[in-house]
Amino acid sequence: MRGIGYLALLAWPALVAAGELEEEWSHAWPLRVEEPAAAYRLELTPEIYRTLHSPSLADLQVVDARGQAVPTLIQPAPAPASTERLQRAPWFPLPPPPLDDARWELIGETDAEGRLRRIETRGGGSNEAREAGAALVDLSAIQRPITALDLSWDDAAAPLDSLYRVEASDDLETWRGVLRQGRLLDITHDGERLVRRRLELGEVSARYLRLRPLPGHSAVVLAGIQAVTRQSGPVAKPSWESLEGVRAEGGEFHYRMASRLPVSLADVTSDTPYAARWRLESREAPDAAWQARTSAWTGYHLVERNGELRSPPQPLLGTHRDRHWRLLADSPRSGPAPTLRLGYTPERVVFLAEGKAPWQLLAGSARARRQQAAVAPMLDSLRRRQGEGWEPASAHLGERQTLAGEAALTQPRDWTLWLLWSVLVAGTLLVGGLALRLLRRGDEA
Repeated sequence: MRGIGYLALLAWPALVAAGELEEEWSHAWPLRVEEPAAAYRLELTPEIYRTLHSPSLADLQVVDARGQAVPTLIQPAPAPASTERLQRAPWFPLPPPPLDDARWELIGETDAEGRLRRIETRGGGSNEAREAGAALVDLSAIQRPITALDLSWDDAAAPLDSLYRVEASDDLETWRGVLRQGRLLDITHDGERLVRRRLELGEVSARYLRLRPLPGHSAVVLAGIQAVTRQSGPVAKPSWESLEGVRAEGGEFHYRMASRLPVSLADVTSDTPYAARWRLESREAPDAAWQARTSAWTGYHLVERNGELRSPPQPLLGTHRDRHWRLLADSPRSGPAPTLRLGYTPERVVFLAEGKAPWQLLAGSARARRQQAAVAPMLDSLRRRQGEGWEPASAHLGERQTLAGEAALTQPRDWTLWLLWSVLVAGTLLVGGLALRLLRRGDEA
């Protein structure tokens, strides 16, 4: 019996936690993981967004098998991954300019497409100095912005530590600085070699670049130049939520969104052709002031012989999760309310693999809030250790389970004020009763 009692005491905190979960949270989803990992990620689904109560998504928490919260973070959808591409760039050696740049002239001959065919310089040094490291790079055949230049030179050359300046031009006459100084390095020590061949430029769009060493710095005997460009991966297509509205006074159309979606796009559709000038506003509470969410835009649905023409979606001024939306037209409109389509990109939940598996996701509560935890610094540490391309492992939702349901979304009554008034009234009655009793004793005397 004593052993059973100890077991009951040990199990009591978990039982209490389970009871609190069932009372405070609307729904839960068991989480399945395919492999052991330090962290997991999960994309939010429309079903989860419909369950949430808090505009800031504070009522979303991952817990372990004992009902204890584990570090949880909500992240926006990751930006499309970019890939780096190196493309050979034609280049021409130049004599170094004089220190004051006063008499250095650059004359170039280009073809019809702007590609350099011949280059001639006047001033700044003799022809014997053409391998002194200054160079003109022809980027006219590269259509994308340049993010860096990757240089190559003879690996057997003398040790190098030099600063270079990079300038850009579209006509070989007017030049603008794009890099004040970039370090090039090639040194060895104790059998180890340290090489830095790249000049980082940020993002530059220009036909030509001019490289030259800073005064007092040794020049590089260049063997080749490659232009570095970045190409983004495919952008995730937005998801859409369609809302049916009602006509209000003054030609306004009102809509209500039941989900806490991160809305960033808007579109207006109608079964019949139309053209109108729209403005979109929203608010969280019915008695709050309306806030502008878009600038005015022209929406249309036109029918032609070759098909239909529809206006593109309108970006919102930021991301919003408000419940109430209002569509306004610049001129009165007849007929039923058009359909308001709100576009969004799903966010994702990231949680650390703490506690006891299996984990579950809790959502929807007017009382419970996600516990604050330093998840982002831990993810950065893992990414530095695992490599820049590291991502948390995938987790998958199981079938939704109902806990408290809609009852968890109702704000509990605050009995503090009622209790205070009750105490005050009771105190007043008590004092009044004592005063009346004293008065009666005085009359009897």
